[in-house]
Amino acid sequence: MTQWAERVATAARAALAPVEGELRLPGLREPAEVIRDRWGVPHIYAGSEADLFRAQGFIVASDRQLQLDVMCRIGNGRLAELFSELTLPLDRFIRTMGWNRVAARLTERRGQAELDALIPFVEGQLAWAETAPAPAPEYVVLEAEPFVPASVEEALVWGAGAQVVMAFTLSRNWDIELLRAAIAERLDAEAVQELFPDLPFEPGVVQGNRRAASPLDLLRAASPELTSNGGQGSNNWVVAGSRTASGKPLLANDPHLLVQLPSIWYEVHLVCPTMNVSGVALPFAPGVVIGHNERIAWGFTNTEGDVQDLYLERLNDDGTAALYDGAWEPVTVHREELSVRGRSAPEVLEVRETRHGPILDSYLVGIADTEVVTGGLHDSYAYRWVGAEHGISLEAVLGIDRARTFDEFRLALAGWSCPGQNMVYADVDGNIGYQLTGLYPRRRRGDGSVPVPGWTSDFEWDGFVPFEELPWSFNPEQGFIVTANNRMVDHAYPHVITRDWMPPHRARRIAERLTATPRHTAETFAAMQMDTVSLTAREVLPHLRALEPAGDRQKEALALLEEWDGDLGADSAAAALYQVWTVRFAEHVLRPRLGEELYRHYFAKRHWAHTFRHQVLPELLTYPTARWFGAEGPEARDRAMRAALEAAIEELTARLGEDPAAWRWGAIHEVRFSGRLAIIPDLADLFTAGAVEMGGDDNTVCQALYEPQSGYGVAVIPSWRQVMDLGDPDASLGAHPPGQSGNPASPHFADLLPLWAEGRGHPLPLSRPGVEEIAATTLTLAP
Repeated sequence: MTQWAERVATAARAALAPVEGELRLPGLREPAEVIRDRWGVPHIYAGSEADLFRAQGFIVASDRQLQLDVMCRIGNGRLAELFSELTLPLDRFIRTMGWNRVAARLTERRGQAELDALIPFVEGQLAWAETAPAPAPEYVVLEAEPFVPASVEEALVWGAGAQVVMAFTLSRNWDIELLRAAIAERLDAEAVQELFPDLPFEPGVVQGNRRAASPLDLLRAASPELTSNGGQGSNNWVVAGSRTASGKPLLANDPHLLVQLPSIWYEVHLVCPTMNVSGVALPFAPGVVIGHNERIAWGFTNTEGDVQDLYLERLNDDGTAALYDGAWEPVTVHREELSVRGRSAPEVLEVRETRHGPILDSYLVGIADTEVVTGGLHDSYAYRWVGAEHGISLEAVLGIDRARTFDEFRLALAGWSCPGQNMVYADVDGNIGYQLTGLYPRRRRGDGSVPVPGWTSDFEWDGFVPFEELPWSFNPEQGFIVTANNRMVDHAYPHVITRDWMPPHRARRIAERLTATPRHTAETFAAMQMDTVSLTAREVLPHLRALEPAGDRQKEALALLEEWDGDLGADSAAAALYQVWTVRFAEHVLRPRLGEELYRHYFAKRHWAHTFRHQVLPELLTYPTARWFGAEGPEARDRAMRAALEAAIEELTARLGEDPAAWRWGAIHEVRFSGRLAIIPDLADLFTAGAVEMGGDDNTVCQALYEPQSGYGVAVIPSWRQVMDLGDPDASLGAHPPGQSGNPASPHFADLLPLWAEGRGHPLPLSRPGVEEIAATTLTLAP
């Protein structure tokens, strides 16, 4: 270790939070007890909810100081204050989108019940800033100080920015609208329909209690109906006691999010006279978001709901007014001052905003390495987003935490505005249920799939789909419910939730495994969460097996597929060949027709691999049309397949050696947990928690999405896995990678990684005896 690295390591040790003894926490009415278990998870016992949330804020801040600072900086467009010019393009984008303005609006609208929980929580976090023995070690490297809000009021807005970030990353689908429009301009509307095909409804996967027969109001004037997929997803499923060995329900959930260090989730167990809830929280908010209490358990997946629209505006010559229904309306101008570290004066940004929202001058591309693309928008698009007007009420989160019945659960979910989620439910009485949540615009015309005219009132929103008309289910006859970001409504449903559901393969595979086992246990559920079988590969395999190879090398490679069953296991040579071949085939077919920029946006640098690999590819191979292969059809398709195969063999040989049988998918498909400062060679070891070889891909149950242009490194993972046992809540299990603490000197920086990598979890007890059985340290927080 270099002298510099040792200095940073010393700073890390100095910043460790006390976990035993007694600390003073101003504002407490009574002492609170914090029992940390052997994985560093705090079990917090307090005499009231106010004391409980104050203690939660204090403890979370002690483990995640830098993370909280950075998340709030992102949400308020203030990263450049810490990272200088490096993050200035992102700050400009965020200030243009107005996340900081949204955060301020959400704070102004907080009700008293929310403030009663939020104020003690942020006061607890501010108290840690005063108590901390030293700042997080990253500040030593950056030669900076943590940002500490000057007041509770400022802290509330600061934290609301982090909430806006989460809502935005789980909302859809403004950039898909841009992509559709650009592809239609380069090719035509038919090509867009081929690249964004429609998705089937899976009636055997979930049964809603509400049905309707009126047809959807499809967009006609601007475009034909178009559909796509994208985004980070999740799995959840729940089975009734009729399908379990214990006779009580089991519930599983694994939300799929970007690889992060530390995790976006913070495990916590909260106990007071009115609450006993355990699971994962978000570091910037009180309560538990996913988990269980003494009566119920729950989990969720993203609905993929379309809650964002782009309006093409007609501006006057100097851009000061926008045409609307024959009259010119003044454009609002927001003056945004961006402080940049190292500059003496702020950068001034003037953001124009119409009645529909801010006018965009850039967009984002990429997952593993997000890029702000400027200069690519040639029209004036205004951006409207449900999340700019409505956020999730904290009362909804705390209402779920306190709920004891399905009716109370649904009542709490009525306040879950944005982002919408598919919520599954189980309780100790044996009931299971489902509720789709969120606010979805009721558009006068159009379906939200493409940009629409902003100069007419024809495409405005007329309120939102009523909560009572959103799909839900309670104790379905089939005895199980599955959601995996798939289409949750049939084509007779009268409202538009989205046109951008994810493909149904994960949901189908989960249902396949659920029905294959008569009686499930926590072990069978955990095994399902690690499933790496690709239904897409099984669909594509016959085409590859039928391909006439061009020479012995291709013949030897194709032989790997002869007995392969489509399991993308980390040790599989066939999986490596299949994955690299799909990327090379996409490159061969799409790049010449889309051009470099659209190819990157649609496939190489975005997660539209969901669409191409799982929907478009099987169709192209089955029906080789002239548009994509030329007049020769099947012959040209086979040439493209052989060219892609040869390129895949070249790549795999260069990376994994000459012997195809020795290739392994996990050898190039690895998830690495590294902090931001691991890019500094001397600090790489200190700020890296570990790496895990993974199987699977973007649409296997075990999520392992990669971004083709960035290589095969995993970018999206199951960020939290839980299996909740309603027969014995203390036997419920969970794990998130890599560990509870963001401090590399902590024993809990990476200790959860082995559990997570193996698909195992640690206990999530609710009872005091269950907690004491796994207890490691006890800290008293005194008034």
